[in-house]
Amino acid sequence: MDFNLTPEQQNAILSAASKKLGISREKLEEAARTNNLGVFEKIAAPKVQQYANNPKELERFLSDPKNLAIIKKMIGGG
Repeated sequence: MDFNLTPEQQNAILSAASKKLGISREKLEEAARTNNLGVFEKIAAPKVQQYANNPKELERFLSDPKNLAIIKKMIGGG
């Protein structure tokens, strides 16, 4: 997918994501440049653990069509 973002749009997205995720802008830029998703581990790990400890919550998450669509896109199936 090619978004053709202007440098200004890229900067705005990085700044917003940095604030929302609590990750420095520099780390996000480096992650994007190197395709290294490890910077998101500290954010994702607690949520993953929550689902691992609560099968009903995981089932609820996976039954949401929006979540399934995102998962399919992430793994290249949609």
